[in-house]
Amino acid sequence: MNSVATAFESSNPSLFPIAFDVDRSDILMSPVAADAIASAAFLDQRLGIDPTHALRLPWQQVDVSSGPQRVAMVFHTAFCGSTLLSRALQNPLHVMSLREPHALMHLAHAAPGRDHMGIDGPLKAVMQLLARPWTDGGICLVKPTNHVNNLLPAMLRATRGKCLLLYSSLPEFILSCVKKLPGSQKYALWTAQHLLRGSALQNALDVPWDHPFHFVESCVLAWYAQMEIFADALAADSGDRLRTLDLPTLLAAPAQVVPACASWLGLGGDESVWQARAASEFQRHSKHVDRPYNATTRAAERATLSREHSALIDVAVAWAGEVIAPVARTPVMWKPLMDPARAGATG
Repeated sequence: MNSVATAFESSNPSLFPIAFDVDRSDILMSPVAADAIASAAFLDQRLGIDPTHALRLPWQQVDVSSGPQRVAMVFHTAFCGSTLLSRALQNPLHVMSLREPHALMHLAHAAPGRDHMGIDGPLKAVMQLLARPWTDGGICLVKPTNHVNNLLPAMLRATRGKCLLLYSSLPEFILSCVKKLPGSQKYALWTAQHLLRGSALQNALDVPWDHPFHFVESCVLAWYAQMEIFADALAADSGDRLRTLDLPTLLAAPAQVVPACASWLGLGGDESVWQARAASEFQRHSKHVDRPYNATTRAAERATLSREHSALIDVAVAWAGEVIAPVARTPVMWKPLMDPARAGATG
């Protein structure tokens, strides 16, 4: 039987919350080295940690008496450069970038059907642990998977600090899903079903959230369901904690955009530090860092995909415009981090 993590142990950020056991309301904790976190594409089962050997910490035992911890956050619509950006925005040990912690996805999948009071407590406990700085004056940046977008309001309640909403256009999202076929077919369906559940879009369309949507429907519905979440968050942002960033602006001028992100999120460091991070990370693949992958490669790949799949994209966009867009809720007013024209001019 696994021992229970003590309060002393749980104050150590290297004892990391690797999962959340929904049935037992326990946070599973396991030692994870800082360099493993910095190098990992995602902090999920791909870390290779056996959860049966993890320590268990009942979420009620996490000390949250000091109030919400300060943490930077990047939410995203998937396939829009979030992993790349989060790599550029890490500076271990001062800024630890936590990419897609598995515990948050467990909570996101448990959340539908519960009121926020049923999820706020365990989420606050998990965020308290994720936000622990690794050095004096340090900060953590949390980039959840987009399946966690349904927890955006709750995560803002559970933390203090700034947040960035990163997104791509509908055609770009569909094209990225096409690029990752066949694996993205199930991913798009799961995303659409999960984020559509209980949404205003589901109510407007009057469709079951668990309908077996085909690939094009899944892509379109997943994108619009995420736009609804972003729209609601931006409309409710009375504390001015949110800024938005689109993929073309990020790719046009990473040397300007990455420092602007670091400044907004309160990550510290000189502009030159973040320019150097951008120069390094935007020259290699975000998930396979040993592979070169620069702007020229990216643009050539996108042009090829666009030519090969133009008919599918056209059909998807036309269907979205006729059926989904008229009833969908999208942001009325964005809060752009940077002026896209200025970023493009300086890139």
